[in-house]
Amino acid sequence: QQRLREQREKGVVYCHSKAQCEGIAKELGCGYYHAGVVDQADRLKQWLRDGGFIVATSALGTGVDFPGIVFILHVGMPWSMIDFAQETGRGGRAGERVDLVIVVEHGEVERTMEQKEEDLDVQAMGLFIIG
Repeated sequence: QQRLREQREKGVVYCHSKAQCEGIAKELGCGYYHAGVVDQADRLKQWLRDGGFIVATSALGTGVDFPGIVFILHVGMPWSMIDFAQETGRGGRAGERVDLVIVVEHGEVERTMEQKEEDLDVQAMGLFIIG
């Protein structure tokens, strides 16, 4: 967080739920963004001005084309390969190198693959994360 702010760079931490989004933002001492946030535009302006992290759900998606996003963290297995590609694609819009991390709970990939064994998208994501 400190390094990003000092260099006016930005990072996005993607979460699955509003509650998780708010909790992680509190721990990191940064802003959050999800569909239930009333002042979304103000939060984005502050993040763009100050840099550092913003914790978000997939609500921070379409139309996000900001330079300086150099770090993407997925907390939990992304919903799909399309979601993963879109969320990850928010970084590096001005040609920056982007660091990407996916953090999953032990066994999460396997459980998801078992629950949705016919879903090729889940199988592909599972192989990507495991591999």
